[in-house]
Amino acid sequence: MPIPQETVGTRVVDPGKSEKKGAILVRRLRAYLRDDPVINELIEGKESSDGQLKEAILDSVEDWNDTQPALARINILTHPSDRLLIRGAAIEILHSAGILQSRNRLDYNDGGIVVRDKDKAPDYQAWISHLVRDYETKKINLKKSLNISLGFGSVPSEYSGNNRNDDDNFF
Repeated sequence: MPIPQETVGTRVVDPGKSEKKGAILVRRLRAYLRDDPVINELIEGKESSDGQLKEAILDSVEDWNDTQPALARINILTHPSDRLLIRGAAIEILHSAGILQSRNRLDYNDGGIVVRDKDKAPDYQAWISHLVRDYETKKINLKKSLNISLGFGSVPSEYSGNNRNDDDNFF
């Protein structure tokens, strides 16, 4: 029996209510970045639109697909680690925001007082550097592990795999 197209990529959140995986990832990425109008004290609203977050998630998927060792191409539904997907997308968003900060930086002075407007690029660069090291190490290790498993197989264990999705039943 074919699966109805409208249910592909959908998961049940509450009985009678479902949510697309992409929407879940956008929400998780926004939460990870703490990009919430209530706590964004220096900017009005959200720093990144949902569309920008979606693009960052897709860029993170492409980063996975382009990184060696080459494995079967994945998408947001088949990515082996939602956590890595979110971290990769966060790097993409911070990179984009850092470029914008650099482009819009304006230094001026008035009566000997120097004002540096939109001078957050160094802060973004520091966060990106920290996140990239951790992300790249974990991504390469996971890809190597998956590659070995595909070549030699693996022994199932209750400790292997990502059981985080099972935790959703508790919230």
